[in-house]
Amino acid sequence: MIKLMKILIIMTLTLIWPASFGAQALAGSNVDDGTMLLFVGEDIELLSIASRREETPARAPAVARVIRREEFMKRGQNTLSRILRAAPGFHMARKEYGHHPYLRGIPDSVLFLYDTVPVGSEISKSLHPIDHELSLAAVKQVEIIRGPSSVLWGPDAFAGVVNVVPLSGRDFQGGETGVLYGTPGDHKGAYLNLGHDAGTWDGFLSLSVRHGVEDTSSANLVSFFDHDGTRPVLPDERRGRKKPGHAYYVDAYSRFNLGRNISLSGRLSDSYHPYTVKNHEGDQRWLESRSLPSGYVKLDANHDLDMQTRIRLSGYFSRMEHEQEIIDKELTQKESSYYFETLLDRSLFNARGLLTAGLSFKHKDIRNAPVWDSYIPIFLVPDNEDFLPGVQTSDFSNNVWSVFGQYSHKIGDFDLMLGLRQDFHREYKDNLSHSAALVWSPFRQWTFKLLHGTSYRTPFARQLIDENSPDMEKLENYSFQTIWDPGPNLSLGGTIFYNRVSNHIMEDPFAGLSRSNSQDFFGLELEADYSPVEKLSLGANLTLVENRGSDEKFRFVEFTLIRPDGTAVDVFRDLRHPFDAGPRAMFNLTATYRASERLTTFAHLEYFSSRKLIFARAEELQKAPEAWLLNAGACYDDFLINNIDLTLKVRNIGNNRFRTPGTYSMIRGDGISAEVMLRYRF
Repeated sequence: MIKLMKILIIMTLTLIWPASFGAQALAGSNVDDGTMLLFVGEDIELLSIASRREETPARAPAVARVIRREEFMKRGQNTLSRILRAAPGFHMARKEYGHHPYLRGIPDSVLFLYDTVPVGSEISKSLHPIDHELSLAAVKQVEIIRGPSSVLWGPDAFAGVVNVVPLSGRDFQGGETGVLYGTPGDHKGAYLNLGHDAGTWDGFLSLSVRHGVEDTSSANLVSFFDHDGTRPVLPDERRGRKKPGHAYYVDAYSRFNLGRNISLSGRLSDSYHPYTVKNHEGDQRWLESRSLPSGYVKLDANHDLDMQTRIRLSGYFSRMEHEQEIIDKELTQKESSYYFETLLDRSLFNARGLLTAGLSFKHKDIRNAPVWDSYIPIFLVPDNEDFLPGVQTSDFSNNVWSVFGQYSHKIGDFDLMLGLRQDFHREYKDNLSHSAALVWSPFRQWTFKLLHGTSYRTPFARQLIDENSPDMEKLENYSFQTIWDPGPNLSLGGTIFYNRVSNHIMEDPFAGLSRSNSQDFFGLELEADYSPVEKLSLGANLTLVENRGSDEKFRFVEFTLIRPDGTAVDVFRDLRHPFDAGPRAMFNLTATYRASERLTTFAHLEYFSSRKLIFARAEELQKAPEAWLLNAGACYDDFLINNIDLTLKVRNIGNNRFRTPGTYSMIRGDGISAEVMLRYRF
C-alpha cells in the first residue's frame, strides 16, 4: 500500500505541476503538429515506428500492423501477450513465470517499447514484462513491426518491434474507472483513467492495480541454501509443503503535453509473481518468484525550422530492478539507462523525398547481473550435503553513440526507402545495420512490398565476462508482402520471409555458452479480415515456419579427476541439442458479432503445433503435443444504467490442460478461467 501511495502521488504531481504554469504560457498560440492531414471523421490506422513518422501500415516500409484500443477491449485481451498470441508470426510459450515470446521461430527476438522506451532487460533475455506487469488500462494502441529494425531502433530490434502507445489528454477526455474479478485464483483488480484537453495543453493520468493467485501447485522443497552461503542445509530440513501465494501488479502512467511541441511523460510499475518449478523427473518441486519494480521519465520536443524542416529532440531516464528468489536464495539485478536523441526531418524534391537523420547516445549501467555456472536441479538431490550451485554476479556498463539516417522517395506508384545506421560501442564490437524497401501500389486496392534489412542482438552477460568485446548476434531478412484491400469489408495479405541468424550463441545454465553457429528460417504468413454483414467481423491468420541449421553444441567439464600426485584433470563432455524454434505452425480465428447496439460478443480460436522440450541432460527430447484453445466472451454497454459497461470473458473453454515445455520439465497449461469487469465512464 505504501508503494501504491508513492506512485499515485508522484504521477499526480507529474501531471498537475507542469499544467499549472504551462497553460498560460501557450495561451492563444497556434501550433502545428506537422503530421499528415486527414479528413474530419476519417477512421484510419496510423503507426510511427516504421519510419519515425505517422503513416498507414499498408504504406509503411515494413510488415506492419496496428491493434487499436477498441479492438483489443472488445476481444477481452487484457495483456500484451494475449494481444500478440492472436497476431501472425507470434507464439507466446507458457512458462512457469509467464509467457516466453517467439517471432517467426526465433525466441527472445522482439524489442518491446512503451511509448518508444524499452521495457525489457538487455541482459536477462527471458525477462519480458508482457503479462499483467504491463497494464493495458492506459494504452491507445499496439504497433507491431515483423522484421529487423535496428536502423531506427538500435540493437535488440532483432526480429521485430512492438511499441505500446499510451493515451494522452487529446485521446481521452473525462474519467473512466473499472473493477474486475477473476476465477480461479480469486483475482481482483481496478483502474482509473483521467484525461483533460484544454486546447493549449492536455494531460492524462492512469493508475491500475491487480492481485490474485496465479499458481496453485505445491512445493515439497522449501529450504536449501544455508544462511552462511557455504553449503546446503541438511536433507531432513529441506522438506515441507508450501504454495506460492498471491501475486500483485501496480502500474501508473501520466503524460502532459504543452501544445503539440513539448511532451513530458513517465511510468512507474511494480510486480511480484511467485510460482512453482519442478525438476525433469518431477520429484523435486520448489518455489521461485520474480519482482520487477521499474520506471522511466521521458521528455520530447520538436520545432519547425521552416516549411520543409523539423528538428525533434527526445530523452529519457529509465531504471529497473529484477528481484528473483530461488527457494531461499535472493538475487537482485539493477539496470539503469539514460538516452538522448536528436532527429532532423527534411522534405526534399517538392515533398517527393523525405530524409530522417539522427544522432543518439545511450548509457547502460548494470549491477549484480547473475551468471550461473551450474545446473540447479542436480544439486537438489537428497544425497548432496556439501555443494551449492555456483553463481557469480558482475557489474558492467556500456556507452553507444549512433549515427543513422533513412531516406524515402516517391516515384509514381513506387515508394523507395534506404536506411543506414552505425553504432559505436564501448564494450561490444561496433556494427553497421542497413535496410531497404520498395513499396508499389499500382492500383488503390493492391500494395506490394519488397524488404531487406539487418539487425543485431545484445550479448549474454556470460559473454561479457568470458570475452573481450564480443560479437553481436546478427539477423539478415528478406521479405515480400502482398496486400489486397478491395473495400472496407475485406482485406487479404500474405508475406513470405527468409531470416538468417549468424554468430548465434545460446546460453545453457548447465553447459555454459554454445559454439557459434548459423540458423536459417523460411516462413509464410497469411492474414485476412472479412465482414460478411454489417454486424459480423471475422479475422484469420496462419503462420508456417521452417528452421534449418546446425545443433547447439556445448563443451563442458563433466567432472574432475584428482591424480595420486595431486594434479587435477578435467574430463570434458560434448553436448548437443536442436535449436528451439517453437511451433512450426500457428493459426488464429477471431470473430466479433454486434448482436445489438449495446451487446457485442467475441470468440478466439487458437492452434499451435507440437513443440520440443530441450533438456540439457536428457538422453531423448520430449515433445509437447499440438493444442487447440477457445476463448469467448461478451461486452454489454450501458448495463442497467448509462455509462456502465459489463465485460465477461471465458478462456480455454474446453479446459484443455495441454502439456508445454517449462524451464526444466513439462508443465500444464492454464485451464479454464473466467473474468468479469464493470467499467464506468464519467
